[in-house]
Amino acid sequence: MNTILQDLRYAIRSLRRSPGLVAVATLSLALGIAVNVTLYAAVDILLLRPQPFEEPHRLVHLWSTNPSRGWDQASVSLADFRDWRAQSKTIALAAYRGASFNLSDDQEDPERVRGARVSPDFFAVLRARPAVGRVFGTDEEQLGKDGVAVISDAFWRRRFEADPGILNRPIRLDGQMVTVVGIMPPGFTFPGNVLDVWAPMAQIEEARDSRYIRVLGRLAPGATLASARAEMDAVGARLASTYPANNTGMGVRVITLQEEIVESEARQAGVICLVAVFFVLLIACANVANLLLARGATRSRELSVRAALGAGRGRLVRQLLTESLVLAAIGCALGLVLSFWGIGLFRSIMPDDFPRIETLAIDGPILLYAVVVSAVAGLAFGTAPAVQVTRGRLSEALAEGGRGGSGGVRHRRLRTGFVVGEIALAQVLLISAGLMIKGALRVQLTPLGFDTREALAFSISMGPREFPDSLEVETQQEAILVRLREIPGVDAAGSITQLPLSGGTGTYYTVDGAPPPAEGERPVVQNRAVLPGLTQALGLRVVRGRDLGDADRRGAPNVLLGNEALVRRHWPEGDGLGRRITFSGVSWEIVGIVADVREFGADDHAPPMVYFAALQKTMRSPTYLLRTSGDPSALAGQVRAAVAAVAPNLPIYDIRTLAEHLRQEQAQNTIMAKLLGTFGAMALLLSLIGVYGVMAYTVAQRTRELGIRRVLGARVKDISWLVLGNGLRVAAFGAGIGLLIALGVTRGLSTFLQGVSAFDPVVFAGVTLALVAAALAASSVPARRATTVDPGVALRAE
Repeated sequence: MNTILQDLRYAIRSLRRSPGLVAVATLSLALGIAVNVTLYAAVDILLLRPQPFEEPHRLVHLWSTNPSRGWDQASVSLADFRDWRAQSKTIALAAYRGASFNLSDDQEDPERVRGARVSPDFFAVLRARPAVGRVFGTDEEQLGKDGVAVISDAFWRRRFEADPGILNRPIRLDGQMVTVVGIMPPGFTFPGNVLDVWAPMAQIEEARDSRYIRVLGRLAPGATLASARAEMDAVGARLASTYPANNTGMGVRVITLQEEIVESEARQAGVICLVAVFFVLLIACANVANLLLARGATRSRELSVRAALGAGRGRLVRQLLTESLVLAAIGCALGLVLSFWGIGLFRSIMPDDFPRIETLAIDGPILLYAVVVSAVAGLAFGTAPAVQVTRGRLSEALAEGGRGGSGGVRHRRLRTGFVVGEIALAQVLLISAGLMIKGALRVQLTPLGFDTREALAFSISMGPREFPDSLEVETQQEAILVRLREIPGVDAAGSITQLPLSGGTGTYYTVDGAPPPAEGERPVVQNRAVLPGLTQALGLRVVRGRDLGDADRRGAPNVLLGNEALVRRHWPEGDGLGRRITFSGVSWEIVGIVADVREFGADDHAPPMVYFAALQKTMRSPTYLLRTSGDPSALAGQVRAAVAAVAPNLPIYDIRTLAEHLRQEQAQNTIMAKLLGTFGAMALLLSLIGVYGVMAYTVAQRTRELGIRRVLGARVKDISWLVLGNGLRVAAFGAGIGLLIALGVTRGLSTFLQGVSAFDPVVFAGVTLALVAAALAASSVPARRATTVDPGVALRAE
């Protein structure tokens, strides 16, 4: 222990004499450690840590499947859920679906709160217990007895100021008085990140093909995942036989909650990013190793004296490794400070639905990871310099007066090898980032079929309990539309059930006059309901026929708009105008054809779509859209006043510009580009520091040679190109190795490339040329310094 403490004290004294080296080395390490710690913390909460429930490995999700339709993970119908629950012996089942509610009372402004509708056994399956009160009873899934609610701890504190008297007190949700019967403990938010209210899911009679719920399960004692899958396969087959019209081809998929995450693209993205930050750390380690090699070359006399006094090679290597570990410890401390900032940055670029993003923090396991990574890095960048510096006969340094040592050539080769490796790794990261950025740009530049400029959107909800009269709903929605059109600066206004890129709402249909489809093969079409003015507000082009108007209301013939994709599906030789389509026994006429909209993103084809006249088909949760002649966000206050003038107790929510909506929905496509772009920029910076260091060290070591060349008649440009040529060779060799590695690595990025080839020649060539040019720029300063060597001074130094 005394020897270790002696080594530590000596290492600290030695490093204090080299403040510049300590600053550069620790900053390089801190950057590498910070990105590793930040990303590992994110991967840890997403992929590694179990779900925060009792026996989480026994929790499963159940999904409907239909291979012939390409459904491998579809929502479930309420009727199927009831049959699954009744027939399953190996899994305890519960159902849930996302929901939101209008909360209104006399004391505060109305508010739209997020929550879920759940079956009474939902909390029992999760084994989640309320902090105060109770959860739902089995009879409270019956319509009329479902007037109860459980609230989250955060909502209780925010809205009710942690008032314990809220328990068993009624609150108004969607116009219905419901009693708060329980408060969940802090941190419980399933099935989302931010939930306020859980309410019972009433078991009403619905069509078996109405699929919108999710099913959660817990394996029974003694049951295995294999036995549960076998049982549910049999249940699915029985339902397909019993209800051929709706369940032909339908099956059941059973998957654990953790497996569902691990199988997703999130796992692949996490692995790719971990490899990327590992590359950044390797580059940082190579930089520090280069600095230590350079420092070791100047310490040959010191080490020779210690060897002459009896220090063995192992003792000297241990001393040098101690100095490396001290550097690693300083880099770890600074890296942890930077990682706190990095975690804040990571949260800002991740979507709100990133699992457990609110728990992302530097905790005990992450601190342990940082210490282990730093120690391994310290040994990694310290071992090669320590072994190299102590090679050979150290006594030669004393004989040569300390000018150098026998390891000069070996030192240069090792240092050059480190820089070649840095450039190769930076090349891989920059090519990967370039492909991702090109894919993200392609997504942003692809026309989606609607105009996002100068448009404002907001939503309202008019549930059947709060507004039981459908005619009143349509009247109030029209009145709101009239008020919105009166706002100065509003050029057009309309409403739609769902904005583009917000997900799908499909329904079965038949084409009048066409042969009836076989069982299980009924076509599905996406559908929206719209109020007049929507096409102008959205920038949706009417290709043929007419738009929907104020006359298309109850009592008039049922009409709708179809898109070009629908026409291509059924009438490739005609235009579809005047054709009729039947939904749930009601026939509708196509009076207009509109241009296609890429409802699911730039990388998906526009699906067949119909737009109903909302005044003929009640729309309970419309999203209003305003086309403006100025800044749309400036109208938010007037919009709220317009709605309040018609329905003062009706909250509006999700108010944002259409451009903001587009950015939010496309954020998932840009996350990987942002992360890899950041890692690539850090790798480039570190590798250029390495190139500069090697070239500068080479010039310093070759001062005598350069002086002799000048005496013998070498021109300034010859000296300059000598150094630049060395830099070019190092950069070209590293870039070539990087290209070979990138050809294999980018294949794994294909899932995230948004229509860009994993071997895009423009990106590969552009990154290679840019990297070599940057390396030459980093070599230019040492090259210019080489041209200023005074031959007389260089020779007198000998």
